[in-house]
Amino acid sequence: MNDFTAIASANEADNLEISNISFFPAINISDVRKTQRLDGTVTTERLKTAIASAIIAVNDDLYDWRLTKQAAGITSINDLNDEQINGESKYLILYKHAVYSWANALLNEQYINFDATAKAKGDIEPNIESVGNLYRNARYAIRDILGKSRSTMELI
Repeated sequence: MNDFTAIASANEADNLEISNISFFPAINISDVRKTQRLDGTVTTERLKTAIASAIIAVNDDLYDWRLTKQAAGITSINDLNDEQINGESKYLILYKHAVYSWANALLNEQYINFDATAKAKGDIEPNIESVGNLYRNARYAIRDILGKSRSTMELI
């Protein structure tokens, strides 16, 4: 028996963008696929839903911060250009990282629930850890935007 598994290629429709409120950028589906290493087995529709949900979650966490910036006359996250990396505001880079990581975590959670075959059961534990790491990465990016520490506390 052959253990070769074909990986589906991404859909051409992935050049679509998920719109956002005016302060934050639209999110390009293809960019999320590339940076999060998502292949064509994640359908465009599932990815669009995960990205939209991630945008909502991250925007909610940044709500007060955004209002403060807008009150100061800043109309876009990319206008916060005190530190530019590769032509983008560090805040824009962190925002994208938060949304991309959150979307990937949502997709990984769905995968865990989707495939319960005997082979997949052995893959669940690493995936659960991966989901936690993705949410952590999103939280770190959000906290970096807010200027808060990354301390993690755990009750014993």
